[in-house]
Amino acid sequence: MYSVRDMNCGCGIPVARRTSWTHENPGRKFVACKFYNAETGQRGCNKFEWLDEDIVDWQRDVTNVLIDEKHRLATDNSILKSRIVFAEHENKRLVEEVEKLKQKKKRQQPTDVVLNKDKPGVSIIVVSVIVSVIISLLFIKIFV
Repeated sequence: MYSVRDMNCGCGIPVARRTSWTHENPGRKFVACKFYNAETGQRGCNKFEWLDEDIVDWQRDVTNVLIDEKHRLATDNSILKSRIVFAEHENKRLVEEVEKLKQKKKRQQPTDVVLNKDKPGVSIIVVSVIVSVIISLLFIKIFV
């Protein structure tokens, strides 16, 4: 028996060893003329020979399902990568927007004098208590 490396096609050049990924013969090995173009179907010569046995229906079905699953997973992976890129871009935009708002807040000068900046309601209560105490003391001095 001769080796595939020693085989020449009708064109006189060594044959190409390839794998079929058609629906009818997924994963089958063959040799053919190197000038064969699978997309156009044109050949340099008619040299073609399967290197393995024909597969049975269940093998064909399983292989085709696995090929389809591989393509689906590759598509899902591509979609997820696109979503990650979008999320990273959106995150960067939001971080920049927050930084701009922080800078804007720092530049703004307060117009009201507030005793307690964190809790302005507390300041009003403190002032009200002080005013009440002063009025109470005046009331006591005047009427007592």
